[in-house]
Amino acid sequence: MQLYSQLIDGSHAETILFIPGLTGSHTCWDEHFQALSRNYNLLLLDTLGFGHSPKPDIAYSLDDHLHALSETLERWQVQQTHLVGHSMGCLLGLAFAQRYPERIGKLCLLALPWFQNEQEARESISHSSLFNRWLAMDSSLAHAACTLMCALRPWLLPIIPHLVRDVPPMVAQDALRHTWYSYSRTLQHVIFAAETSKWMAEISHPLLLIHGRRDTTAPLENVKTRLASTHPAELIELDADHGLIFTHSQTIATRIAEFIP
Repeated sequence: MQLYSQLIDGSHAETILFIPGLTGSHTCWDEHFQALSRNYNLLLLDTLGFGHSPKPDIAYSLDDHLHALSETLERWQVQQTHLVGHSMGCLLGLAFAQRYPERIGKLCLLALPWFQNEQEARESISHSSLFNRWLAMDSSLAHAACTLMCALRPWLLPIIPHLVRDVPPMVAQDALRHTWYSYSRTLQHVIFAAETSKWMAEISHPLLLIHGRRDTTAPLENVKTRLASTHPAELIELDADHGLIFTHSQTIATRIAEFIP
């Protein structure tokens, strides 16, 4: 199974793999992140079931996603890579590093959603936007809303940038490119069932976390409370919310360049 991936080749020895969050795509990473190609090869991808990647009717289990990531690295003949993840991309990155430690160099996690269990994750989402609550609660209303959006996708693509103004237009459009199965099953198996504390305790990679103080989707306090007992890491706080990769991209890209010299 081949994911959509784009290699920005700077003809350098080292690579950075960028993994977006739920419904995200390679378009999440703007010119400030792409400027890192001056020193690294950048591998931008759309995760399985989202963006321009295939959307088969499968379980979308953690194993499915990690296998797809592994195949992407093999496709581009990348033996080892640094990794930058946003939101759900942090969870996939941690799980991948725990399973394949020799294939990952350094990890940079942006807005890590660190929940102890499914109940805590659902409670956090309940304080998010009405739209996110609908889609994340596994209800018949959520299913109907997602199915309707998929059916209307050809008509929604031109107008969605005018309706969703807090992200770049291409990001808003790519957020529509999923199915109910890829969305709901990934939400359940990757986010709700994440073993974040276990993965953090078992990896030994250099780790940088960047988090927004105003993040209500993935509360900063969860990270601050649990980090000390699992894995030594640098934590940078920004005056930002969960969409910090859109509002603080230049600052974050600079921090990544300093962390991965």
